[in-house]
Amino acid sequence: MKKPALFAALLLAMAPAAGHADAGFPSRPIKMVVAAPTGGVPDVIARLVGQHMSASLGQPIAVENKTGAGSIIALESVAKANPDGYTLLVADSSPLTINPTLYKKLPYQGMDSFEPIAFLGAAQLFLTAGPSLKANSFQEMVTQAKAAPGKLTYGTIGIGSLHHVMFEEIRRSAGIDIMHVPFREQPSAPVAAGTADMLLAGLPSIEGLVRAGRLRLLGVTSKARVAQLPDVPTLEESGLPGYVFTADIGLLAPRGTPPEHLRKLAEAARHAVAQPDVRRKLADLGIVPDGRVLAEYGDYMRREIDRFGGMVQRAGLAGTQ
Repeated sequence: MKKPALFAALLLAMAPAAGHADAGFPSRPIKMVVAAPTGGVPDVIARLVGQHMSASLGQPIAVENKTGAGSIIALESVAKANPDGYTLLVADSSPLTINPTLYKKLPYQGMDSFEPIAFLGAAQLFLTAGPSLKANSFQEMVTQAKAAPGKLTYGTIGIGSLHHVMFEEIRRSAGIDIMHVPFREQPSAPVAAGTADMLLAGLPSIEGLVRAGRLRLLGVTSKARVAQLPDVPTLEESGLPGYVFTADIGLLAPRGTPPEHLRKLAEAARHAVAQPDVRRKLADLGIVPDGRVLAEYGDYMRREIDRFGGMVQRAGLAGTQ
């Protein structure tokens, strides 16, 4: 063997192979791909948790936002990344729980393309009314919807999104006829302008408009009322038995990432979520910190896939995209 070729072979042999454990992990910066725009709930959690994980792991963590195509672009990029622990995904659960039933074909295989690392937090979603909806409670909205079938509208970020599927469950459970208006952006501003009557949203994207009096909170999708907003009733107590949902934000890696790397990442994530300042900041945003990791988080996700798959089926959206 010629010397250049021998030298190259030696370097290759010394380098950690993709999918194989590196005792010094992490030895370089980590990229955290966020399937949401800057300022969205997943982005807020990623940056907050990422700072603490970086301190624990001793390496910088760079956040990269990838949006579009129902989060498919972000998930595909991570699913096809080198499974070495240096490319991670932060996303809400919908692309993993809804997309496999919604889409005829995906460039990733649902949870089979990923390794669960940590359940970071559950964002409470608020049923929110704009100025065109003359209702101050969920039941008032239902009464108006039944009096004028097909007139009231709700806005979402697109067909098959988490909010679309959740609104369809409201429509079915409450026995009302309301119309879907998909937007290319988060619909809080359009609803505040009267382009649609209502939306479901996490607190970070609507808080300013609520404080300005341009949006009103009719209910929250969580099991219990949010401590920061005790006057906002849950939708379950407002007349939707069993209607309990959150936008679950998780940290994942490509399938085949070494277990030793996953354990280090999971421990850093769990430590970050346990920090008092992180828990306080998340709570202020209507996000309940979680902290389940690895197999426990994976088991939870598989149950959610079954639940949301059924909702997509009931909404008549299965295989429509």
